[in-house]
Amino acid sequence: MEKIIGITEARTNIKNLVDKVSEQNETFIISRDNKPRAVIISYNEYVRNMKIIEENRKLRFDKTLEEARDQFSRWLKKRGYDIEELSEEEVERIISGE
Repeated sequence: MEKIIGITEARTNIKNLVDKVSEQNETFIISRDNKPRAVIISYNEYVRNMKIIEENRKLRFDKTLEEARDQFSRWLKKRGYDIEELSEEEVERIISGE
């Protein structure tokens, strides 16, 4: 569970905070003017979060790509084309309007 501390306390106790974060996997929210401004987490937690973010990006990209392929297939079908029978060159020709 995270603990909220003021920036002055964090500055005074930075070594202790880093030790608690790295050794006990504690999380600290640093506040200034009673507003959350930053978070101190362990490096391992940071790496884990970055992996999750990257996986999420890839999933969103894959979903968007699949939706674009579906839309393009419907567009081709409306114009009388069968995407399964088109070569890559024919698709490029259709896209470029030749």
